[in-house]
Amino acid sequence: MPKQPFFQTGQILRINLRRDWLKLLIWLIALGGLFASIAAKFNNLYGSKTAIEKITATLNTPAMISLFGRLPHGPYSSADVFAGEMTVFMAIFGVIMNYSLAIALTRGDEDSGVTELVSARYVGPYATMMAAISELVVANGLLALLYAGGLQIAGLNGTNTGGNLVLGVSLGLSGLMFGLLAIVCAQLTSSSRAATSLAYLLFGIVYLGRMLTDVSHPRYTWLSPLGWVEKLQTYRNNNWLPAMLMLLTIVVFMVLAIMLRARRDLNAGILATRPGRRHASPFLRGPISLVGRLERNTILAWVIGLCIFGAMYGSVFNTVADILKSNPITVKLLADPHTAALATTQVLKSFIALLMIIFTVCAIIPGLQIIYRIATDEQRGMLEMLHARPVSRLRLNVVLSLWGIVISLLALVAAVGGLAVAANMVLDHPLANKLFIHGLLANISPLLIFLGAGALLVGWLPKLRSLVWLYLGATFVMNYFGRLFDLPEWATKLSPFGFIGHVPASPLNWSVFWWQTGIAAVLFVVGLIGYQLRDLNSAN
Repeated sequence: MPKQPFFQTGQILRINLRRDWLKLLIWLIALGGLFASIAAKFNNLYGSKTAIEKITATLNTPAMISLFGRLPHGPYSSADVFAGEMTVFMAIFGVIMNYSLAIALTRGDEDSGVTELVSARYVGPYATMMAAISELVVANGLLALLYAGGLQIAGLNGTNTGGNLVLGVSLGLSGLMFGLLAIVCAQLTSSSRAATSLAYLLFGIVYLGRMLTDVSHPRYTWLSPLGWVEKLQTYRNNNWLPAMLMLLTIVVFMVLAIMLRARRDLNAGILATRPGRRHASPFLRGPISLVGRLERNTILAWVIGLCIFGAMYGSVFNTVADILKSNPITVKLLADPHTAALATTQVLKSFIALLMIIFTVCAIIPGLQIIYRIATDEQRGMLEMLHARPVSRLRLNVVLSLWGIVISLLALVAAVGGLAVAANMVLDHPLANKLFIHGLLANISPLLIFLGAGALLVGWLPKLRSLVWLYLGATFVMNYFGRLFDLPEWATKLSPFGFIGHVPASPLNWSVFWWQTGIAAVLFVVGLIGYQLRDLNSAN
């Protein structure tokens, strides 16, 4: 082993970039293009004083603060509205990008045996990790330039070069900071799946901390690293202190990751794996119980996490009515208590419909992870051990597909249940349970279509299964921001969410539910047929 701990880092980085260039390009175009295109449209959307007053009255309510963060004090420009709506949102997407890259480059390569092959060569003991960190630096640096350059070209009313720079750089540093956190998690755990779960668990805690402090005690938002991007005072004072805190945290995480790597063996984690029983339980004699046993931590994490997530949003329902109270004209029009109650209920219904998109997208993630397990285990050569037993390919695929459906449905039910319980605890006039149930039922069919699309690609084209993740991200943007950016109706209907309406603000359409469920069933069946026909290890 060479004495230089980072020997050949540059060479490994070049190899990694040659392998990952397409993935990086897609992420950069998607995020940079989304950011710049939205900025270019803001002058038309919120270029007038009246439009700015209307949107800021909405964004300054606790319900919207919990979603987007807190706006600075007025008066506002188009640039202030853009920064208030997009900063936290783009920071979250940056976290997702960096998590996927960081864990794949570290623990993912270890799981597949790539790191062991590279380490057998004349390279430094920390070269592979430093190459992964360097790739994250390159990706986030380019993304920061795209963000700042896109804002400069968009020419929003109220922008300045300093503000564009501080926002672009800080979003890049925020993503890199969470990417380093994911690398630390990869040193603590013994698999890429465990590292991903731990990283998202920590991010969930950070996100909830930001949400709660933003609504009630904004001074304490400094305690959440995700909240630092809100403290930039973009286009006001252009505060660089949060960026400095991110940079310091990045250095700390980098040192910590190297220290942890020095104290663990390859393909092992710092957190010791608990030894199993001497004799297997009789419930582990088939693939159904085996998958349940292997994925129990994933199931518990997602179900409990989304239940808490829903409850946190439900806890601010009593303040959503401030949307109406913030406008003096609306207050006069709604002087009749009965009329005011009806209007408040309608606003709450619209807020539930918006939250359902978030909950459903989150619930799809664990289901897809389970369905994709058959492809990842195939790549690692683990399926041969199962097929050496009397377990058919059809049975194994059906089991994983059913587990994926069950876990996604459980996660969605947990999120909606937490939302309903918390909301009705804080509201003076509780909402009918059927509103939450209808919102849940309406989003089951889009959920099944996404899971079916994943099963289809696993069956026929496993190498392209990442396309479903891209489609899910694009769907979220189109349907979450569709009304905000006046997207045409046909654009929102490029995804299954565009057909179900804004339930419970609009009635539940059972015909849409059934034909979408039928499409999902066809996707699953075709995927099962494809997996039966193709050769194993074609996922490599």
